[in-house]
Amino acid sequence: MEAVTLNWPGGEDEFLLRLGELEALDDKTEQGVLDYRYRLSLGLARESLAYAPVKIWETLHCLRLGLIGAGMDRKEADRKVRHAFDVGDIAELNMTAFAVTSHSLAGKDHDPLAPAEAVETPTGSDLAESTATAS
Repeated sequence: MEAVTLNWPGGEDEFLLRLGELEALDDKTEQGVLDYRYRLSLGLARESLAYAPVKIWETLHCLRLGLIGAGMDRKEADRKVRHAFDVGDIAELNMTAFAVTSHSLAGKDHDPLAPAEAVETPTGSDLAESTATAS
């Protein structure tokens, strides 16, 4: 899976939660990453992700791990997340975390099936011809 590029209060960055980051986020959230994403989505039903029933530290960990998963240095990721918290609001950070978790948990893209090769079935005259040459 490839990283997703998002504009967020920290700037424009790539985010990706690979298996290791997802496992770490499982440990850093109260009930795991799937529950965390669900709780973020509850903010959408409340018409603002500012009202999502999540802890701030869960969102900050999600964003930090997403930056690291996309290849950013840990110290730089920490700095970016702290800066984004200082300049942004929680709704923007939760929106970014929702996009990051959604992208990372989405189904994988697979190559489309190639069209089946046409298989020629012998017609009656072809059968008679092949039988005649065989005898």
